Amino acid sequence: MDARRGFAVGLTVVASAVLVGGCGGGGGKTPTTGGAGGGIVSTEDLPKAGANEVHLFAFNDLHGNLQPPGGATGKINGVDAGGAAFLATHLARLKAAYPASAVVSAGDNISASPMISGLFHDEPTIDFLNSVGMAASSVGNHEFDHGVRELTRIQQGGCAPDGCEPGAPFTGAKFPYLAANVTDAQGNQPPALKPWTMLELGGHKVGVVGTVTPDTANIVFPEGIRGFTFGEEVAAINKYVPDIKKAGAETIVALMHDGSAQQVKGNVADYNGCENIGPDVTRFANGIDPAVSVLVTGHTHQPYNCTINGKVVTQAACYGRLITDITLKFDNGVRASAINRVVTRDAPADKPTAALVDFYAEQAKPRAGRVVGSTSDTIPQRPGPSGESPLGSVIADAMLSDTKAGPASAVAALMNPGGMRTDLKAGQITYGDLYTVQPFGNQVVTVTLTGQQILRLLEQQWDNPSKTTVLSPAGITYSYSAAAPNGAKVIAGSVRIAGQPLNPVAAYRISANNYLVSGGDGFSVFAESKDPTVGAIDLDVFERFLRDHPIQPPAPRIEKK
Repeated sequence: MDARRGFAVGLTVVASAVLVGGCGGGGGKTPTTGGAGGGIVSTEDLPKAGANEVHLFAFNDLHGNLQPPGGATGKINGVDAGGAAFLATHLARLKAAYPASAVVSAGDNISASPMISGLFHDEPTIDFLNSVGMAASSVGNHEFDHGVRELTRIQQGGCAPDGCEPGAPFTGAKFPYLAANVTDAQGNQPPALKPWTMLELGGHKVGVVGTVTPDTANIVFPEGIRGFTFGEEVAAINKYVPDIKKAGAETIVALMHDGSAQQVKGNVADYNGCENIGPDVTRFANGIDPAVSVLVTGHTHQPYNCTINGKVVTQAACYGRLITDITLKFDNGVRASAINRVVTRDAPADKPTAALVDFYAEQAKPRAGRVVGSTSDTIPQRPGPSGESPLGSVIADAMLSDTKAGPASAVAALMNPGGMRTDLKAGQITYGDLYTVQPFGNQVVTVTLTGQQILRLLEQQWDNPSKTTVLSPAGITYSYSAAAPNGAKVIAGSVRIAGQPLNPVAAYRISANNYLVSGGDGFSVFAESKDPTVGAIDLDVFERFLRDHPIQPPAPRIEKK
């Protein structure tokens, strides 16, 4: 019996008995009720279950973090938190204390994942979620990273197009993914997805509806979601409330992959607080039908817990470090309450889950540990004064190096900031380090744009009024005026390609990842490009570049005036 097959059987027994950009930490000012460290609410000394009481155990934005996350993103209130083996243990404790219960998620369970999940198409994470009894999850934007077709496979099972992964055959998510605000032109959800589901717990019916941020249309690979629209969430939820109530729901819970953050001055946010919460969740609570008693939110990777307009509104940070324990008390109506509990690592690790994690860690080890290059200095992901990322410019250099010869014949390359997850550390660089930087598996594509189109493309960096998106260039230099109006920020005559002044009527071959070339991040000018030449996977391109070129933080290519 292989480790993965043994894991699945082992956790089925456990489940029948008792039951994964920044990641907000939370300060945890709430009084200690168990667990480790000051101000930590965990799963020790749980209150007894009350009569007519149902519990939901929620988390969000796991992003395939099966191993405990490191550094500051692996802590809550200074205490180590997270890791699938510990998450399974805490869920088992909660299920034992509150048998009338279910596990739910607000999306981004997968993608942008560490290697031990991402290398295997995130099948290990889905197997883990199945094992802990996940009952329902909203889709997140990252569930769409590899397109609707791959999301359908994640739901239904089967081998990926590039072959089957090690271990037992992948049978898909045993829980429904919910996408009430994702529809095609005929109003249908993506294949295998549904808008809502019904949970029957302790003799009570709880309707569960799911939505994803409408911004998904701008932040995932456009070709993979072509034909689908991502509608306004409040309207989508309210549309299905009558159907859910007609089916017998006594209350409704919304799993929303969208959220806000606490605005705390001079302190760390209380992970069970809601201090100066951002306006989006307030808008949700005020606009959603009163039949919905709980909003489980996500996407912003922040912790909070409060009641707004009679609705409990929660988020459990990210990477499996918190569990939101939601209580639904049925007594002349429904009273909802919640508490965020820390997934401390002082609890014993769940053995079947640890076996799964260890199995895939061993499978990934030969690739992860292979040295591919070195650098004397850390190459930072964070942008410099002009908005240009030094690491982004190095990645653009790699794309240009790979595509300047042969049929692509590129003269410049562009890299988007959202395509990088962390800095490139100083010293020896392993394949695992590269994967941590670029976990998306994009292809490098070279297209033809005119000089005038390139100017318009550069101006699109300021089109989003809430977030400037500066592309890191290779082979392109220019200056811009931050004070100039949108559409006229790039300083006339400053743009040079391959050291020569830009000719507005000339044709240039430009390389970028397929996400950008498909119009990702709002760069719609790419849709006007011609003659695409599809190249290698970005990670392979970066690896070849590091093998052949010593690298260091590059000189800026963009000047802000």
